[in-house]
Amino acid sequence: MKETDSGLTRAETLLFVVVVIWAANYSLAKWAIEVIDIFVFNSIRYLVAAGAVGTFFLVRYSWAPMPSRDWRNTLTTGFIASVLYQMAFIIGLSMTSAGNSAILLATSPLWTLLINAKMHKEKIRPTMWLGMVVSLCGVVLLIIGSGKKLEFGSNALFGDLISLLAAMFWGLNTNLQKPLLEKYQTMQITMLMLSVGAVGLTVAAVPAAVQTNWSAIPTVYYVAAIASGAFSIAAANVFWSYGVKLLGPARTSVFNNLIPVLAFIISAVVLDDSVYLIHFIGAAVTILGVWLARR
Repeated sequence: MKETDSGLTRAETLLFVVVVIWAANYSLAKWAIEVIDIFVFNSIRYLVAAGAVGTFFLVRYSWAPMPSRDWRNTLTTGFIASVLYQMAFIIGLSMTSAGNSAILLATSPLWTLLINAKMHKEKIRPTMWLGMVVSLCGVVLLIIGSGKKLEFGSNALFGDLISLLAAMFWGLNTNLQKPLLEKYQTMQITMLMLSVGAVGLTVAAVPAAVQTNWSAIPTVYYVAAIASGAFSIAAANVFWSYGVKLLGPARTSVFNNLIPVLAFIISAVVLDDSVYLIHFIGAAVTILGVWLARR
């Protein structure tokens, strides 16, 4: 096997690992934020992630000097990915239904494709368009099967728009990473982006943190926040950036649609959520869409 083929296979394998981590984090976070404020939870996660990646980088890698322009681009990308996206996701979810938020956020691969075509002048193949549409249909089937309402009424309009904005932020982030990852090591860029998130989200969490009774929170919930930061933020973001570097934004983004599939399975086992035939149909359609988009 050629070295290039080996690298692509490694990248795709790591992206599947990301899918598993992020899908499992859905149940973990849902359980933890019943006790810990969501802003405090996010702050803890990013502080842990930035510390872990930063330590690993200092031990294993050497710093590559960056001109001021690349510094600005990296900090901007980090702000979009680690602050704006996270805040938009949380606020949007609090204002609209979970079904709305899930479907609107599932459009992020489509935004990635559109932004990628605009920014990097890459042609979108017909099979990729077809795959994205099919996989999105699969996600819709999964959401419908969950029994959640798909309300797009005026009361949730602002929440819908903010959730859609979050999907755009993620698509923009995935594309902005590409030129940076072509010049610098994945770990260096990821460390800087997570550091921006750690600072931004901690500042946002200050009001809630001041009112939090820290001693009343059981230790297990802190462990959950730390584990979420170490795996779903630190490790997963490194793997995601590696995928963007080797596969490009468009091919990497299609793995997003596999997350709801596994998330339903994990939540059914861990949170005792019901699973019906429509879930399996939706899972099959989503996987088919990802396969088509990767051809």
